[in-house]
Amino acid sequence: MEEPLKEQKCYLLLGEAPTERAAERIAEVFADCPYVYFLSAFGRMVVGIFYMEDERAWWLKSVAENPEITLGLVRAAVYATETPAFPVRMEPRNSRPPEGRAPCGADCRECPRYGNPCPGCPASPFFRA
Repeated sequence: MEEPLKEQKCYLLLGEAPTERAAERIAEVFADCPYVYFLSAFGRMVVGIFYMEDERAWWLKSVAENPEITLGLVRAAVYATETPAFPVRMEPRNSRPPEGRAPCGADCRECPRYGNPCPGCPASPFFRA
């Protein structure tokens, strides 16, 4: 029996990096995130569109709360919608992370949130479904 699809939300990230190079680097580092639909730097601005279940969005929401600590941004805002016009949903992409890490380079085991509330990146070897 097929498992029903979990409800997703679409998240828009708007952030300002301290420099243009920092914005480019942030976009490069997170480009292979399995939840990224679009991510790019526009000068010092970082713009991203993410699709994920609400229970996995805590880390994206924390970017808005602590932009400097989480991504190195000067400021950030995250907006969510349950009714995107297109695409309606996105399955997490298969990424090829570095050996023993998530696509962004993180080692889930080093994160204090790993295990609770975070099951780890689904593209990493440490993911707990």
